Amino acid sequence: MPLDKKAFILYILTSIVLWQFGISVRDLCIKPDMQFLSANNPLFSFVYMKNTGGAFSIFHDKTNFLIIFGIFVVIFLLIYAYKRLEFSQKFKILALISLTAGVLGNLVERLENGYVIDFIKLNFIDFAVFNFFDILITTSVILLLFYIIFEEIKKRAK
Repeated sequence: MPLDKKAFILYILTSIVLWQFGISVRDLCIKPDMQFLSANNPLFSFVYMKNTGGAFSIFHDKTNFLIIFGIFVVIFLLIYAYKRLEFSQKFKILALISLTAGVLGNLVERLENGYVIDFIKLNFIDFAVFNFFDILITTSVILLLFYIIFEEIKKRAK
C-alpha cells in the first residue's frame, strides 16, 4: 500500500496528463506553419531539430544509454512516489510530477524515434534548441533543490 494513496494517485494521473499535454505542444509547434509564423519573432521561434543526445547534446548518439537511464529514472520516481509522497507535500508532488512527465516524454520519443524532437529556439541569445519536456525537467530539478534547501532550513530551525 502506498504511503499516501491520494498523493500517489494524484502524482500518477497528473504526470500522465502533463506528459500528454507536452506531446500536444510538440505536435502543434513542429507544424511548418507554426515554424513560419514564429520565424521573425525576436524572442523565440519554433524549429524542428532531431537530438540524439541529452541536454546540450551530451551523450550524442548514445540513445541506448539515454533510454536505459530514462527507464531507471522513471522506475525510481514511481517507487519513490509510492513509498514517500504525502498529500501535504504539494510542492514536492508538483516537482515530481514535472520531472516524471519530462523524463517520460523524452524517453518515449527516444523509444519511438531514436531521438527527441527539439523545437524551441531562443532568438535573443545563442542557446541550445530545446523542447517542452526539457523545460519540465529543468524546472523540476530547480524546484526539488529549493524544496530540499527549505526542508533543511526547517530542520535546523527546530
